[in-house]
Amino acid sequence: MRITLLAIAGILLLPGCASIVGDSSQVVSLDTPNCSGAKCTASNSQGTYFVNETPGTISINKAYSDLIVTCQKNGKSATSTHKSSANAATYGNILLGGIPGALIDGGSGKGYDYQNYMANPLSCK
Repeated sequence: MRITLLAIAGILLLPGCASIVGDSSQVVSLDTPNCSGAKCTASNSQGTYFVNETPGTISINKAYSDLIVTCQKNGKSATSTHKSSANAATYGNILLGGIPGALIDGGSGKGYDYQNYMANPLSCK
């Protein structure tokens, strides 16, 4: 009986665990391998972020939405799209806590990650 009560209590407490321990931001590196020193703007549903010179790093707010990166130098520009993907916290919520925790992390962006390195196709040639 006690084990059953503990199990039920544990299940009820787990749905929000990733929201408590997960980060809502992530540091990513942006590069323009064919045109160093470019300026870039990155945006998703949680905000807009700037890199003054590539290669560079920025801290972005995580989101379910794609990260759109536009880089410019010497009158040329290129745009790239970088998808977010569900992280381990989301899968843990689904397996251990159920849908409520996964929905909370999905809505806040904490349940998603972007690639740590993103290359934009801008070419200075």
